[in-house]
Amino acid sequence: MPIVIFRERGADLYAYIAKQDLEARVLQIEHNDAERWGGAISLEGGRRYYVNPQPGRPAFPISLRAT
Repeated sequence: MPIVIFRERGADLYAYIAKQDLEARVLQIEHNDAERWGGAISLEGGRRYYVNPQPGRPAFPISLRAT
């Protein structure tokens, strides 16, 4: 289960997976509203991860465990 660092760059959200030295733009987030953030996350290049939903949108950058 990798640790993913999410950070905003301009209007886009990026995910960095350190063990794979991969940074990709986040294309879609299953839950992305004021009450809940996370779930299935799709990255540029076709990779998909799952992050346990967080209560509300977090402050970025943030490190979260993904599967």
